[in-house]
Formats: sequence, structure tokens, C-alpha cells
Amino acid sequence: MAQVKVKLFGVFRVDTRTAEVEVGAEKLKDVFDALHEKLGGAQLASGLQFKDAVVYVNGESCRKKSQKLSDGDEIWLLSPASGG
Repeated sequence: MAQVKVKLFGVFRVDTRTAEVEVGAEKLKDVFDALHEKLGGAQLASGLQFKDAVVYVNGESCRKKSQKLSDGDEIWLLSPASGG
């Protein structure tokens, strides 16, 4: 299992009161389960899914939740843009 750094931005950062967390995950989809476990007290974290975020792996946009991860990878989770 790879140890990766997850950085939260936008609404995710505000609602979880967390800017960065380190988790163990084999694939990108596993990051979300790990976040639920680590940040489960935060309402947003408990319901956060891959489809709810704009995801970057090592600075590159990623749309595949099956993406394999390596030790030291950096995952950015951005809340989708919205407006009115």
C-alpha cells in the first residue's frame, strides 16, 4: 500500500477543517475510503466520493479512479466550480 499525501482545497478544506492528510491507498478510489476513516467526524468527508471532486495526481488531472498510486504521490482534491 502506497503512502500518499492528500491536499484538500475549496469547500473540502473548509468543511473538513483540514488542508492536508497522509493516507495509505493502492488506487485513487481507495483514497476516498481512507479519508472517510481519517476524517469521518467531518460531515463532508463521510460522503465524499470520486465523482464529487476535481482530482489531480502529482499535478496532472486524473479522471480514472482506478489509477494506481505510488509512495510519495500527491493527490489534490478540489471542489467543483459553481456559481450563479
